[in-house]
Order: sequence, then C-alpha cells, then structure tokens
Amino acid sequence: MIHPKVLADPALRQRYGIKDLPKSRNWLLGVLIGIVAAWFAWSGYNAANPAVRSELVSFKIIDAQSISITYKITVRDISIDHNCAVVARDIDKNVVGEVTDPMPVDALMVGANLRTLTIPTRLPAVNAGISSCQ
Repeated sequence: MIHPKVLADPALRQRYGIKDLPKSRNWLLGVLIGIVAAWFAWSGYNAANPAVRSELVSFKIIDAQSISITYKITVRDISIDHNCAVVARDIDKNVVGEVTDPMPVDALMVGANLRTLTIPTRLPAVNAGISSCQ
C-alpha cells in the first residue's frame, strides 16, 4: 500500500514512478449506450405497432366454388386508402382464389375494422387467409 502523502505530492509520484491515472472516458461509453438504447426502443415500438395490422377472425366454406372470410384490420393512418389481398387455398396449400379488398378513406374507422368477404374459387377450398395488407 502506498502512503497518502506520496500519492498527493506530484514530485514524490514522479520519484517513485507512479503514473497519473488516465482521464475517465465513461461519459463517452454512457453516451454510446444511451444512443443504442434509444434506437432499440424506437425500433421495438415501430415493430410492435405497424402501420397496418391484420388478423384472421374466421373463414367458412360456403360451397365448392366459394369461401367466406372474416378478418380484422387496424390502421394507424385513416386518411389514406388501404387494401388487403385475401386468398383461398386447397388441401395442398395451392391458391385457388384471390380477392383484393379495397378500403376507401370513408370506410375506415379508428381502431379495429371487421371485414367479411366472399372469395370465389376455381376448385374446392379448405382454408382462407390474408396475403397482404397495405
């Protein structure tokens, strides 16, 4: 252990070869960590709250040539037109029918919008789903 008088006097520090402690750069590390944390928070919020979110509620086979689908769409900006492409699939997961559902500005509400469509098919369908929403 070094005596406190030696640590306090610069001449004694030089005589005994005790080097000055490097300047603390912890503030630079703190700023860097803060920037990375802010980016993670921003990207996580945007990933969790997309501009358009769709959710399949149900589908019902009407007959061999059509299937009914009910889905819910939530949009962040109701001042622009949106559309969703919904598809019907057969037992081998091949697309046998597809419909684009246009949603004009006056048809959208704030919050969840429940939509029901009938998809005409060329072969018997066993399920339906949402292909994309924009």
